[in-house]
Amino acid sequence: MREVYLDNNATTKPLSEVREAMMRVMGEDFGNPSSAHSAGDRVREAMVVAREAVAQLVGAEADQIVFMGSGTEANNTVFNSVVQRAPMGKRVRIVTTTVEHSSIVKMCDYLGGKGVEIVSVPVDRCGQVIWEALDEAVTPDTDLVSVQWVNNETGAILPVERIARLCQSRGVLFHTDAAQAVGKLPVSVTELPVDFLAFTAHKFHGPQGIGTLYVRSSKELLPLLWGGSQEGGLRPGTENIPGIIGMGTAARLRLERLKDVQGFMASLRDRFEQSVIAQIPDVEINGDSDMRVCNTTNLLFRDVNGQALVARLDQEGVRCSQSSACTNQRPEPSYVLRAMGLSESEAYASIRFSFSEFNTVEDVDETVAHLARLCEQLRRFSRRRLSLLAEVG
Repeated sequence: MREVYLDNNATTKPLSEVREAMMRVMGEDFGNPSSAHSAGDRVREAMVVAREAVAQLVGAEADQIVFMGSGTEANNTVFNSVVQRAPMGKRVRIVTTTVEHSSIVKMCDYLGGKGVEIVSVPVDRCGQVIWEALDEAVTPDTDLVSVQWVNNETGAILPVERIARLCQSRGVLFHTDAAQAVGKLPVSVTELPVDFLAFTAHKFHGPQGIGTLYVRSSKELLPLLWGGSQEGGLRPGTENIPGIIGMGTAARLRLERLKDVQGFMASLRDRFEQSVIAQIPDVEINGDSDMRVCNTTNLLFRDVNGQALVARLDQEGVRCSQSSACTNQRPEPSYVLRAMGLSESEAYASIRFSFSEFNTVEDVDETVAHLARLCEQLRRFSRRRLSLLAEVG
């Protein structure tokens, strides 16, 4: 069975150039960059090239890039650092939103249980932060504001530049989880007054298990781990060299063709949405249909069991999801969609489709055909079940 992979916000397939670069550093070009000999030298040199490529992708200086194990680790490092750096006796105050990635949500839950004041700003039906609530929440005694750049479930682009300037004007540190933005949007930290920006390689065809934290000033960050001097002491431990080299390769390639990839993914996404809406009744787009990233759509299929639809699509070889990969195994409706005002049944009936540069028009048309047939079957089954229940009742 041919696989149609439309879950690229969960992870993307590494490019062949990425895989080749990683194989070289795991083969004849192997070494430990902390070693004081030629094998260490060649790996250090390769790391320099990779770091510069990753820095260029977000408009940073190479020494502002810290390699980590994942975007989750990068996010957690920032929050932990802010708490640890707070003056003795001060109650730490963190402002975020109700639609953040689970790595932020769960960290806030943990810190809230430890006495940290967590303020979660609501969003509207489009998934956009309610500005008046955010403006009121960002007080001068706030220690950190953390707002994602792009929502991982709906693709909504949040106004991080405006938020960053608000924080800057009030002397508050600003962090953004940019995992779904980097590689899909032009990013320049020289134009965005952000203190911390986290992203990960496997969202733009790099390897899994390697993330990056941009740090405007290293004096603002304390490490999550303690040990050696790797990554300037901000992330000690022997580096994931294959991951770093793979991320550098993926970053270079994405920067070279960002505009073309953006246009291509948007064309597939738009064709998909238009075809679905034209062929299948009672389908709506969740989230902001204008301010959103190029590759993502989240669709509400009314009167359809979304979990059953995802399972049936999977049987046909189509891979998609109802929420982020980090929460997809929970038998609960998406907390992101619920925060946007969707009912529990509407959230259950919603599915995310996310495209990549590997997808094709054939993928789109084949998936739409499957959806049209399966939605009709599932709705027919639902109507029959309701009819039988009514008779029994």
